[in-house]
Amino acid sequence: MARTKSENFDDIRATILDVAASLFAKNGFRNTNIIDIGAACNASKSRMYHYFPSKEAMLAEMLGEHVSALVAIASDLVSAPIDPRTRLRNYFLAHLKYYYEQRDRHTVLIEDVYHLPEEVRAQVNANEQKLVGFLCALLREINAQKFKDRQAATTHAMLMYGMLNWTYTWYQPTGRLSLETLADQASDMCLHGIV
Repeated sequence: MARTKSENFDDIRATILDVAASLFAKNGFRNTNIIDIGAACNASKSRMYHYFPSKEAMLAEMLGEHVSALVAIASDLVSAPIDPRTRLRNYFLAHLKYYYEQRDRHTVLIEDVYHLPEEVRAQVNANEQKLVGFLCALLREINAQKFKDRQAATTHAMLMYGMLNWTYTWYQPTGRLSLETLADQASDMCLHGIV
């Protein structure tokens, strides 16, 4: 007889994904198995399979949701009726906050995305391209002449994403460098140069 879903089925799944993200970020996807995740959740292997058929399914769901949520956030920011330079700063701040709040998932995205099934990886890549497109459009608003060429806009957007995506490797919210200050510095650097 098949198990019925509990009232808190979705909450349990969300908790499992959080635990899995933490373990994948700490130990790597390849070095973590469903038994490890179950042990961290105080759940048996069979109970884990009630919620997810595999650790690959966990990875697919967590990274698909992670990037889709960022697309939704970014979409709202780029269409805000304010000065495009302010939108760029807000765009950076939203990414930095999201990456910090979702540090484990972001780490897994950067380090283990190649473990996704091909169709899920293609969807994640498509959403990442949407994000690059948002940033390209914003750059064209700021300087239409400089970024009229698609390749120039894309190159600059990718450089900016390179800067944002890797902050998780070094940033700690201690001392005077808040996320707001970091976003100010990043946008100032992109708008005015380093020196």
